Amino acid sequence: MTPGDNLTLNWGISQFLPLKKDMSLLLEVGPAGYDTWQITDDSGSAASNTRDQVHAVGGQLGLTYMPWVASLNVHGFYEYDAQNRFQGGSFEVSIAKKF
Repeated sequence: MTPGDNLTLNWGISQFLPLKKDMSLLLEVGPAGYDTWQITDDSGSAASNTRDQVHAVGGQLGLTYMPWVASLNVHGFYEYDAQNRFQGGSFEVSIAKKF
């Protein structure tokens, strides 16, 4: 079986808040989420004609240290609706540094 193609929309809105008066340390907070729809049918002998979709909501939290131009971000999502697939959640941690 070959799975069909998916279309995914990742979304989020965030606000940077200074934690120090000199703006060297910034906190980023806000809601985020994603929506995924299967847009083509599965193919192969074991394929069915059902398409899956999932929708999730959560939040994002980050710290940016401007003197190092480095950031640490965390995203957490809860899938509140899933059709024809497993439902769960996800957690992501990312670190970025400008060189």
